[in-house]
Amino acid sequence: MPGPGDDGTATLSGAGISRRLARAVTALALLAGGGLFLLGVWAQATRLWLYLHQGLGFADPFCTTGYCDYGMFWLAGVFARHGQAALLYDHARYAALAAQLLPYKSGWWPFVYPPTILLPAWVISALPLVAGYYLVSLALLLASVALLRRAGIPGWCIAAGLISFPAMWNLYLGQFGLICGALLVFGLSRLRARPVLGGAALSLLAIKPQYALLVPVAVLAARRWKAVAAEVAGVAALLGLGWALGGTAMFTAYLGPGRAAMHALLTQAPSPHGYQAMGISVFWLLHGLHFSTLAAYAGQGLVSTACALILWRLWRNGETPLAATVFCTLLASPYGFTDDLAIYAVLLPTLARRETPWRNAGLAWLWVLPACAPRVFSHSGVLIAPLLLLAALIVAGCSETRSGESVSVFFRAAKRAPLVRAR
Repeated sequence: MPGPGDDGTATLSGAGISRRLARAVTALALLAGGGLFLLGVWAQATRLWLYLHQGLGFADPFCTTGYCDYGMFWLAGVFARHGQAALLYDHARYAALAAQLLPYKSGWWPFVYPPTILLPAWVISALPLVAGYYLVSLALLLASVALLRRAGIPGWCIAAGLISFPAMWNLYLGQFGLICGALLVFGLSRLRARPVLGGAALSLLAIKPQYALLVPVAVLAARRWKAVAAEVAGVAALLGLGWALGGTAMFTAYLGPGRAAMHALLTQAPSPHGYQAMGISVFWLLHGLHFSTLAAYAGQGLVSTACALILWRLWRNGETPLAATVFCTLLASPYGFTDDLAIYAVLLPTLARRETPWRNAGLAWLWVLPACAPRVFSHSGVLIAPLLLLAALIVAGCSETRSGESVSVFFRAAKRAPLVRAR
């Protein structure tokens, strides 16, 4: 039977044109993401080549080859091994000693990590700096993939997340953002079926407490008291090991100069090319728009409270909203950077639906745009990263909650996985 056209040929419907356009937009976004991936690979290859040809004996104030954050963790372990862990929070002396040990790097930031970081730092410092950077990064990458797979996240979603700009930046810095995100997802996925295992995994987030900011809300709303006990025991163990490695003086310094340095870092006046360009918090968004510090804190407080209430209701209703919980956690903290979005880039693809191409196109751009956030900030003073998180949270809320039950692709897959069923 002839189609709608007079010549017997079928014509494209408006819906068909819309789907094709949405797919083209999605393909364009993924192409941009592929370019970012190749750029990240090139950056790592350049870093390794420079080290092999020049060693570490050259000035590098902008972390071109300096193993930026990893070097900071390595130094923390070295200080602890020599009984000088408390000096980590004395910024002047810390910077002076760091410059003696690693003369190639300048512009040392204040050390603001809690004493719970000392155990991984101690392990890291047992390895040579450069070899350790690559070995530890590989080990954390493999551990993250294993945890995410056991949480029921599809392999293609993990692969998409790992080639994203935030994940590449996380690896470039030698940070713990990816492994902390994986621990958060794994622990939440086990919270109902295996609460002790879930609580133990979540307790490890004490090394970067911003990842655990809303964990108590989810655990208490889900009424998983065994998980509470496992978390308390795990955090206590990390604190005890931190005390054993760093001593009482380190805890005293952290609560004094350490907290003061953290506040100064958080509230420093934003500049077009400052570190706030890599931020993801509502606080830095408002601060960049020239709100007062008090107003920025108030705005962050409102958003954090709203996120906590959202998660309380979702977890209280018997749901397991992994993506929504992760996005809320990232939004709730006043302190966070682009490398913390690595787990965001992993979870975004899990919200895709075959029958909604325009939403998939939007998800593709949400996946790509964190790479553009620093440049947008430097030109306009507007930090778009928290706005991307808010958009992702809205999509996750629509995807993971429908008629009182989760309908996300990855959670349906997780419910079919033997490891997720209650035992």
